[in-house]
Amino acid sequence: MAMFVPLVHVPATNVDLVLGDEELSLADYGVPGRIIPTPGHSMGSVSVLLETGDTFVGDLAMNGFPLRIGPGLPIFAEDLQKVKKSWQLLLDRGAKTVYPAHGKPFPADAIQRALL
Repeated sequence: MAMFVPLVHVPATNVDLVLGDEELSLADYGVPGRIIPTPGHSMGSVSVLLETGDTFVGDLAMNGFPLRIGPGLPIFAEDLQKVKKSWQLLLDRGAKTVYPAHGKPFPADAIQRALL
């Protein structure tokens, strides 16, 4: 993939809100949940954890062929230890159902087992 990077141009955009390393409540936006920094797969990654336990994680998890046969941790990560710490944080905060960028949703228990 590295050979294609020079061919990709992503135009700059204005940013409305800059997140640091702290969580952000979504209550002001009418959403019962929060944004949580979850580095590991890539620098600056975040996840959305709703009060219901629904957790939108992007590439912090994967579930589905051809990337994975079943649910689990990402197959690519900048720092696997940070991935595991991010997952422990989400589990401690009440993650119940995982919505990955790749594949179908799955119970967070699958991630708990992968951390053992």
